[in-house]
Amino acid sequence: MKLEIESLRALKTVADTGSVNAAADMLCVSRSAVSWKLKRMQERLGTNLLQKDGRGVVLTDSGNELLVYAETILAAHDAATRRFQAIDVSGTVRIGATEGASGPVLEVLAPWARRNTDGVDVRIRVDHPVALASWLATGEIDLAVTMVLEHDVEPDDELLWPDELVWAHSASGDFAHLERVPLVTFGRRCFFGAIADRLLTQANVPFDIVLENPSNYGVQMALASGAGIALINRRLLTDQHTEWEPPDTVAQAPELRYVIRAASSEPNELVQMMLTQIRNSFTSAPFRYESPLDAVAAGDVTQLVGGSVQDQ
Repeated sequence: MKLEIESLRALKTVADTGSVNAAADMLCVSRSAVSWKLKRMQERLGTNLLQKDGRGVVLTDSGNELLVYAETILAAHDAATRRFQAIDVSGTVRIGATEGASGPVLEVLAPWARRNTDGVDVRIRVDHPVALASWLATGEIDLAVTMVLEHDVEPDDELLWPDELVWAHSASGDFAHLERVPLVTFGRRCFFGAIADRLLTQANVPFDIVLENPSNYGVQMALASGAGIALINRRLLTDQHTEWEPPDTVAQAPELRYVIRAASSEPNELVQMMLTQIRNSFTSAPFRYESPLDAVAAGDVTQLVGGSVQDQ
């Protein structure tokens, strides 16, 4: 007995929409085609997968059990299809990514692009969000996988995930009573450093920038050693770090959003295809570690190059 991929997809879509008609519209096929696929699969399995529910349909217990397998099979199938998909367009596309968001771009998109080098030239640059914003504005890159403040999300941005900023320092350090905050940043173009500067300045909290390091790993190690306090992604925290409670006068750090942003509001076919590949790469490439320190502990130094979801 074999289960067809498109029959499983029909089952999942019916489960998602609650209607054979709606599933047919979503799959761009006829209602009879969806019904036939489901009927054939039920006959092969010897059990009912759907039952009526008012004007719609719902899955039976057997249908829900099969759906668990269907979702796993479809996710693996679609990820493999995306990874090895050939394209019939040509040209150059320039992509920028922040360090923490570069993992899937490097692990999934880059190998896929190399298989299409005859017609597609992909250029990838990894840098800070401030640099990516500048390159987008001047047209030096076509796409950016970057982060922005929640209120700066644009209508054409492709949302990836939200993020939270926290103040942090060494778990073994004593930062309870400070005359001046020893601030650690990612350098003069530090996106988080600019936010930290603004929040402390507005609250009249004195601070000194005591250390600047452009990498996630460098800042993690600096905090773990007790060098100072930084405003960083919560995901960067390990058991070597703890959160710092700033004075009550310091406003709450803003919410962040990771997005894919195009330089043009009407990207060409190749850029649009790459945007889709990037978005899909974040679902097909699992993040194996929460932070670079976890990667080091596991002996996987390849994860120091963008293998975790965090940034500066």
